[in-house]
Amino acid sequence: MDIRREIDAMPFRNDLTEEEYQFVLECARIREYKKESLVYSPENECLGLIKVLSGSVRAFMLSEEGREVVLYHIIEGGTDLLSASCVINQITFETQMVADSDCTLLIIPAACLARLKQNNLALRCFIYEKLGERFSDVMKLMQTMLFTRIDRRIADVLLGSCGEELRITHEEIAGAINSSREVVSRTLKEMERKSLIRLGRGRIVITDRAGLEGL
Repeated sequence: MDIRREIDAMPFRNDLTEEEYQFVLECARIREYKKESLVYSPENECLGLIKVLSGSVRAFMLSEEGREVVLYHIIEGGTDLLSASCVINQITFETQMVADSDCTLLIIPAACLARLKQNNLALRCFIYEKLGERFSDVMKLMQTMLFTRIDRRIADVLLGSCGEELRITHEEIAGAINSSREVVSRTLKEMERKSLIRLGRGRIVITDRAGLEGL
């Protein structure tokens, strides 16, 4: 019943014939993943279309040095198609997906997706609309990485907290802004020198919120 409810909520549901609808119900499945477990990798199975029913998933690429470059997060209710690269020729770069938290996913397998998209225009439109959204996400990320200063990106992370003290490490900030820990540590020390923050072990205290906002 969970699968039927989730398929019924898909934007292309009303454009499926009864035969196509029954086919999707038969091949769709629900999987559970533990936090930090691998959801998708180009070396593993081609998943297909995924929808996050609970929890969240992060999509990333690995640099030559083995550092994660996070592309985007898929939160509860979100759908994604980058794990369907084996059936969508337009996906030409390799991404990986890992569970940000314990999560539950609805999966419409790649083989099912490949069969349906050949004859169903509405499904094809949905696929390319989603790919367009992801391309926009990645372009925004690249724009930020290339043209936004490190101190501004760090200030965004710090100002996203509710209080004045954050329990966060330099490594975690580096992961959040797709930078290296060394660069983040150097920038934080400079911000501390300007009395914007005060650094501690595993924590950062905001001492001048207006100054951070000024960045």
